[in-house]
Amino acid sequence: MKVIFVDSVPGVAMKGDVKNVKNGFFRNFLLPYKKAVLATGNLLKDWEDKRKKVMIEREELRGKLEEIKRRAEGAKVKIEKKITTKGTLYGGVKEADIAAAIKDQLNLDIPASAVVLDKAIKAIGTYEIKLNFGEGIEATVPVEITKKA
Repeated sequence: MKVIFVDSVPGVAMKGDVKNVKNGFFRNFLLPYKKAVLATGNLLKDWEDKRKKVMIEREELRGKLEEIKRRAEGAKVKIEKKITTKGTLYGGVKEADIAAAIKDQLNLDIPASAVVLDKAIKAIGTYEIKLNFGEGIEATVPVEITKKA
């Protein structure tokens, strides 16, 4: 089934792409969440005109993300947390904590979903944290977890 993506779906397609998908995927996910529409003859013609505008927007977004990547990679983030008598952190450090620290210290507004962590950080130390901004743009930021005085 040929569809036009009106919104980006990570790992599947970007906004403006025209792709073939399975019927069930379209019917159960893409259509109810308004991520794609069925590609008919008239819609395809109209969409080709809109596609140029979408591609320009995508390039502008990519430029902004590259600038954020450049600023993030050259900096170090420090987070202070309380620790237990055994030396572990109370509650750990999660994606939202790292995103908030980046916003406060680097003045970069990134969503918590851009921070890639396998699990919460539970110990003091320096960690290389991966940031995935989308559009194939990734950065690595050193995050130092220290004891709160």
